[in-house]
Amino acid sequence: MSSLRVSSLRAGVGGSVTEMGLGERLAQVRRRRGLTQEELGERSGLSVAVINKLEQGQRDSVRVATLHALARGLDVRTAELFEGAAYMDDTEERGRATLLPLRRVLEPGPPGSVTSAEPVPVAALRAMVEDTARLYNDSRLNDAVTELPAVLTAAQAAVAEYAESDRAAAGRLLAFAYIIAGSVLIQLRHEDLAYGAIRQAAEAAGSVDDHVIRASTASYLAWIFLRQGRFADAEDTAVRMAEEIEPSLARSTPAHISIWGRLLVRASASAARNNRPERARDLLTLARSAAVRVERDRLDYGAYFASFGPTTVATMEVEMAMTSGDPARALALARDVPSSTHIPQSTWTRHLLAVAEAQTEVREYNAAVQTIGQLRDMTPEWLRNQRLAHHIVRDLLDAATVRRARKVGLADLASYMGVRP
Repeated sequence: MSSLRVSSLRAGVGGSVTEMGLGERLAQVRRRRGLTQEELGERSGLSVAVINKLEQGQRDSVRVATLHALARGLDVRTAELFEGAAYMDDTEERGRATLLPLRRVLEPGPPGSVTSAEPVPVAALRAMVEDTARLYNDSRLNDAVTELPAVLTAAQAAVAEYAESDRAAAGRLLAFAYIIAGSVLIQLRHEDLAYGAIRQAAEAAGSVDDHVIRASTASYLAWIFLRQGRFADAEDTAVRMAEEIEPSLARSTPAHISIWGRLLVRASASAARNNRPERARDLLTLARSAAVRVERDRLDYGAYFASFGPTTVATMEVEMAMTSGDPARALALARDVPSSTHIPQSTWTRHLLAVAEAQTEVREYNAAVQTIGQLRDMTPEWLRNQRLAHHIVRDLLDAATVRRARKVGLADLASYMGVRP
């Protein structure tokens, strides 16, 4: 039977060098799977003595069959025992088949490949769009994905068939539907498909000459750039549009001011991630002035589906503190964040995830587990799709013994989320 030198397993597939050897990585995966050495022995058919010696680095070589047995016992690919971070979370792979109907609407194939819809009255179409927006803001992403194809095709039919008097209203609703589709796809980590949806939203907004909706699409485009690590592009996109629509704080509508403020928040986040803290603070100061003018956080499903106000800005300050590497300050700021009553659940869950990250960084492990548990109770589907949540849970597992992870519910959380070790 072939065997490999344990020292050679410090290199992963393709020769990439990892920071830990096989023994350390084996122990890490076992703990992250919530298994004792005895339990791994039972699952793999190997003796505890063999597992212990491997983890302690007391064996010079290991048979390939042993590696396969360990991988089976841990329910991982064999390569993951020595590649570590080479395998990213597979959360973006979940539900790929359920996206096909939405993809066909956003990226239609040959003529006739998408079934056309009958136009519905403006009031009915508005209700469809608003209901889908609520699904998104309640973090019910799978339900939103299911509803969006019908909403988009109905809105497209309305724009094509309505008389001119109703066409403008239909065009705005079509733009909103594309924005919602883009938002859902960003959350599900399908940024390229989301980009197409947001560009179509901008085209629909341009066709009805609505600069506020068009400005909103710029905010989502900047969000996509943020997710792609294009920080300078994200900041530039948000700032350019904010300059273009800069409102009069005394005379402009709350919706107009809210979109402007959202653009500034997005630009601030981009600058912070690009290691430009002073620029980020300046932009957030401007956003705060807009929030004061708006007075309270607004989420108007009948206007621009925009959430902005003092609470939104306060949650952004927490995230910016984390981006700046100051988790203690993030937690101090989080204590003063107002209630989530007037902001969408989708905003509040992102805030709680930032809090959990800060708690983990300052070693408030029990509090972090409780925060992640709170997120599971609130938005179980959303939590499973968040890559940051997976990283946090892995860090928590690394800091806990197997027994402790089971006692506080961390092992159950990791299993529920499908965290890769």
